[in-house]
Amino acid sequence: MVLVRHAKSAYPEGVSDHDRPLNERGERESQVMAQRLSERFGQLDLALVSTAQRAQQTWAPLAEVWPNVTHEDRPDLYLASAATLLTQVRALPATAAVVAMVGHNEGMEVLATELSGVPVTMKTSTFAVLTSDQGWPRWAAAAAALTEVVIAR
Repeated sequence: MVLVRHAKSAYPEGVSDHDRPLNERGERESQVMAQRLSERFGQLDLALVSTAQRAQQTWAPLAEVWPNVTHEDRPDLYLASAATLLTQVRALPATAAVVAMVGHNEGMEVLATELSGVPVTMKTSTFAVLTSDQGWPRWAAAAAALTEVVIAR
């Protein structure tokens, strides 16, 4: 499981939070993130992506790295709590071994911390890699090992 916090966003006047785009730094960092993730994972099986503009823009360079990956836009990932995110994890198909979830804090940070039992800080443009020998439906508190946290800057 790769939990991805979106890259740095802009705050344009008159734009709703859901529709905020990445700023220039975020655009650069999303490219760096794609490169770093592609170095770590040969293939991704599934990506669940928040429908927020900044999450979609963070996903775009990753989609170029993995053009054949199944990707689902999920409105319920927008500003989702850790409990909502865990529900999504537990519903993942058994056939998906390597899954990325692109979303927001504080849900991502809390989920990574709860699953690993280790405090995790996820600034913008951060991804956390968690592994477990448990099937997706059995993921719970401290059921996963935190193998890596990378700030893609």
